[in-house]
Amino acid sequence: MRKIKKLLLFIPPAVTAREEIDIAPLPPLGLGYLAAVLEQQGIEVKIHDALIEGWNNREDIDSRTIRRGSSFKLIEETIAGFAPDIVGVNNLFSKQRNNAHQIYGIAKKVNPNIITVAGGAHPTVTPSLVMQDKNVDFVALGEGEQTIWDLILYLEGNKDINELNGIAFRNNGQVAVVPKTNFIFDLDKLPFPARHLLGVEKYFGLSFTHGQRRYKKFSPIITSRGCPARCVFCSAHQVWGRKYRSRSPENVIAEMRQLRDNYGIEELLFEDDNVTLDVPRAEKIFDLMVQEKFNFKWDTPNGVAAFALSEKLIWKMKESGCYKINFAIESGNQYVLNRLIKKPLLLEKVKPLIRYAQKIGLDVGVFLVLGTPGETLDQMWDSFRFSRDMGVYNPFVSIATPYPGSELYDICIKKKYIPKDYSFDNLYTKSFSIATEDWTGEDIRKICGKSYFFLKKGYYKSHPFLFIKKAIQKLLTNPKRLVREITQAI
Repeated sequence: MRKIKKLLLFIPPAVTAREEIDIAPLPPLGLGYLAAVLEQQGIEVKIHDALIEGWNNREDIDSRTIRRGSSFKLIEETIAGFAPDIVGVNNLFSKQRNNAHQIYGIAKKVNPNIITVAGGAHPTVTPSLVMQDKNVDFVALGEGEQTIWDLILYLEGNKDINELNGIAFRNNGQVAVVPKTNFIFDLDKLPFPARHLLGVEKYFGLSFTHGQRRYKKFSPIITSRGCPARCVFCSAHQVWGRKYRSRSPENVIAEMRQLRDNYGIEELLFEDDNVTLDVPRAEKIFDLMVQEKFNFKWDTPNGVAAFALSEKLIWKMKESGCYKINFAIESGNQYVLNRLIKKPLLLEKVKPLIRYAQKIGLDVGVFLVLGTPGETLDQMWDSFRFSRDMGVYNPFVSIATPYPGSELYDICIKKKYIPKDYSFDNLYTKSFSIATEDWTGEDIRKICGKSYFFLKKGYYKSHPFLFIKKAIQKLLTNPKRLVREITQAI
C-alpha cells in the first residue's frame, strides 16, 4: 500500500493523414473533471494535452501519414520531471490506441513503480484487449470521477478491490473486468472542470476545433450525460450509459459566469449529445442566459435531438446566442432512419423546424450517415435529396464505421461485412470499410464524389444570379476548370 500524492493525466498525440488533417485540439473537459475531483481530495494533478502542446510538431510515419503532438521524448521528460504516482491516459479513439500505449510504456520506463491507468472510449469497450499490454495496470471504464477516486482509496489500503465499479485489473495474472453499473446521477455535485490546469488560453484562436470557430476565446461546456437513443452506429452509451442525466439550469449558469468572468469566453460549444432532450430544462437555461446578458455566441457541434425541438425552443436558442443548429438527421429515408439506424425521428416533423431555423436567420447544418447495412444506394441518395430540398448544400457526411461497442460493429462481425485484414487503424469515417451484398465501400465513395456536384447544382439552381456571376469569373480566370465542373455535374 502507498500514499498517492501526484497524478499526471495525458491526451496522447494523434495520427492523421498528411494531406487531410482530421484531428484538432479541444480542451479536454473529461480530464478537467477528473482533475477537479482529485484536487478536492488534496491530490496534486498535472494535465498534458499532447495535441495542443505539440500542435506544430509533425513526425513522419509513412508517405501518407503523420503524427501531430508532443514528441514522446517530451512526454518522457514531462513524466520524469513531475514524478507522478499515477499516469492516466485518455484514449478516446481506437485508431489512436498505439500512441496511448506508448505513454504507458514510457511511464514504466521512467519508473516501474508508476501506476498506469487507461481511460476513455477505446479502453472502455475493449478493456481485456488493452490489459494485454503489461504496461497497463488498470482500465477505468466509462465516466471516471468516482472510479479514479475509489481506485486511489484501494491503492492506499482504504478500499477492497471488490468494492470498485467499472474497473479492469489483474487477479493472479488473469484479467478481471468489473462492468460499469454505477453512474453519477447528481451531476451538480461535481466541481466545474479544472480549467486552470487545462490552460484554456492555449486553445484560443484555433479556427477549427470540433467545427469552425467564429470567436477567438471559446470553450466547450457539457451540461448532461447519457443518451436513451439506440442508434446502431453509436458506442457512446458504453461510456455514459443510456440513462439521461442532466445538470440543473442554475448550475450550468454558474459555470457560464465562471467562463465569462475568469476566462473572458466569447463562444461556447455545447458538447452534450442531447442538450435539448429535456425541453423545459433547455428552455430555462436559454432564458437565464438572456437574463444574465452573457452575450455568448454558441454552437451545437454534436448535433441536437431534433425530435425534442419546437419553434419555441429554437427561438429561445437564437435569443440566447445560438448561431448554428446541427440537425442530426442521419438519413433522408424514413425506413433507413427508423429500421436500420434505429433513430426515433420523423422527417416530416424535422422539415418545418429546419425551415423555421433558416427563416429566423440561424445557420443550419445536417448530419448524414451513409452505408448502414441494409441501406440501398438509392436510399443513400435520398439523404442528399433531403438535404438539397431543405436548402442545406453542405451536409456533414459520415460513412458508417464499425466502432467497437456499437451494434454496427457486432452486425459487421457476424455477417462478415468488413475485410479479414480489418484493423482498428481503419476506424475513421472516411475509411469506407464496410461492404455488403448490395454495395462496396467504393460504391459509396463514388456517391460521395457525385453528391458534391449534385448539391452544388442544387445551390446554383436556387441562386441563379450567383451562379451566373461565378461562371463569368471562372470563364475569365480558369475556363478549363469551368468546363470540367460542368462536365462532372451533368
